[in-house]
Amino acid sequence: MNIGVNAVDVNTVDIDIGACEARVLLTRSDLIRPATLRPPGKRSMRMSASAPERYTQELKRDLKLWENVSLVVSAVTPATGAFIIAPVLFGLNGTGAPLTFVIAAILGISLAFCWAELGSAYPIAGGDYTFVSRILGRGAGFVSLVLSGPVQAVLIPAVVALGMAEYLRVVIDIDANVLGAIILLSGMVIAIFGVRLNALAVAALLVIELLAVVLVSVLGFVKANRSVSVLFSPEVIGDGGTRPLTFGALIAGIAVASFAYNGFQGALLYSEETVGERKNVARAVFIALGVAIACEVLPVAAALLGAPSVPDLVASANPWQYFLTAIGGDTFNTIISLGIAVAVLNAVIALMPFFARILYSSGRDMAWPRPVSRSLAKVHPKYGTPVVATIAVGVAGALIILVTDVETLTTWVGAVLAIEFILVALSAIVGRVRQPNQDRPYRMPLWPIAPVVAIVMSIGVLTQQEPSDLAVAGGLVLIAVLYYVFYLRPRVHTHMLTLDPVLYDEGKGSTESSGSAQQTTHISQN
Repeated sequence: MNIGVNAVDVNTVDIDIGACEARVLLTRSDLIRPATLRPPGKRSMRMSASAPERYTQELKRDLKLWENVSLVVSAVTPATGAFIIAPVLFGLNGTGAPLTFVIAAILGISLAFCWAELGSAYPIAGGDYTFVSRILGRGAGFVSLVLSGPVQAVLIPAVVALGMAEYLRVVIDIDANVLGAIILLSGMVIAIFGVRLNALAVAALLVIELLAVVLVSVLGFVKANRSVSVLFSPEVIGDGGTRPLTFGALIAGIAVASFAYNGFQGALLYSEETVGERKNVARAVFIALGVAIACEVLPVAAALLGAPSVPDLVASANPWQYFLTAIGGDTFNTIISLGIAVAVLNAVIALMPFFARILYSSGRDMAWPRPVSRSLAKVHPKYGTPVVATIAVGVAGALIILVTDVETLTTWVGAVLAIEFILVALSAIVGRVRQPNQDRPYRMPLWPIAPVVAIVMSIGVLTQQEPSDLAVAGGLVLIAVLYYVFYLRPRVHTHMLTLDPVLYDEGKGSTESSGSAQQTTHISQN
């Protein structure tokens, strides 16, 4: 028998089963699991509910394109790349840091074409894992979920908050790890109060962030102490003097530089909250990457040209404070460091909803045991934000901050990102082959050049990683595969769901509105 069910928040449905009658209460979560019907006076009867064809609009859709871009650019965190990641590259690649950022930008542009096409075709809040699941299979999708969701959700905000703490210590004498944890928890609280409020807040702070980047860049170029040629003859500076930067070290550094660019794909995560045509997702991806490239390459090059001593800059525990103090003195360093700290605070605020949406989507798709999934999928009734997922990101990041350091976290993330990039690029290739009729509002030009370049560069990056970093990334992949094989695959009909996305109709409103969605599913008797 077939029974029509309207997918509103709570429904009471009358069902005839032969001579028996049953009343069933179905909540939205019941639509993705078997339903139990209990006819009066009869033994309970198990019925299975097939998943609805389309997600229900639960997140509040009110982001304009520029608000999406401001959130994404802030999540890319230009200040983080320049002021937190670049010091790590100074230590690894010396004067080759700007060149490393340029080469990493080639990888970023290749991936941008992939994300723009895939994101406009699959506008789902979960980001990477949602299209990887639909193209490469659910097993690969869950690996992508683990790498882009829980792992990065813990590591990346922790790196940013720790970096901000280092700059705040010029005026606050407190342990950087403790201060970083406080910063992260503060960002978590702000993120709960609505994505549009977040967008407006980060837009204001983004202005300060970009001003700090521009000011440092101008100072470096105006007060240059050496010619631009130093940027094209990269050298690594250590205790034994200088030596040319090797090709292998340059490729290894791309993983760290890629971390600085990571985040421009965040436009996909807000696709269920962004108004307008689906091409807006692609536009936001390219705009965010363009801003990120300019904000990483220029200030790093300016620092190398303007620093009184390159060896002292590279060897400094905080290269930017050395640079600012050398140019303008202690007071100038304090003022600019506070500006940098405010800029990085912007990143923390932006990263909370960024990763919370991945966890929210994974809960909605039942990627975890039922109690965990239901908790992660909860949306705040007033603010329309994934409240439990946001709290999970904040608390987990704060805990890891207390036990590790920026450099360790950064190198771990580099190896994880390289694997994730390969999955994304493979999806861009296989998707065109397996799903030639899939609606793609944006189609990359010269396919498949961009994804092939991304795969080759990502494999090159992996070959140059430290064994310990590869072991961490490999261990995470193995855990994800085992979890999928032994837990998710046997529950294929109720877990790791792949429903159709919620679409927005020509800027007039979503195809379904929150609280009044009229989806239809069917319950079939076993």
